[in-house]
Amino acid sequence: MTEDRGEIKIRYTLKQGKREALSSETVHIFPVSRWIIYLISVPAFIAIAFFSAFFFSIFFPLFLFGGVTLGLWIWWLRRKLRKSARPGGLEGEYVVIKETHIVETKNDKVGEQ
Repeated sequence: MTEDRGEIKIRYTLKQGKREALSSETVHIFPVSRWIIYLISVPAFIAIAFFSAFFFSIFFPLFLFGGVTLGLWIWWLRRKLRKSARPGGLEGEYVVIKETHIVETKNDKVGEQ
């Protein structure tokens, strides 16, 4: 297989049922087209890198601020819940009963009369 600098030769065999056919194709490569690809792709990659850094610099602080805000809100709710769970005095009117007497008892069990 001899290769020229500007072309690629491809040889292959096609099988269809019991028949085989030998075929070959040639693809021409032009060096100018390679430079065009580089001239288009390199600036495109630079632009993509620039825009990704730009959007990262905008959205990262927003997500960071949102995360810090959410964390502080959860901390404040937990702190508030802990304060409300502490034993403290009851508010309202109440009476302290010092002494009680049992006046009457009833036994409603069947068969104990």
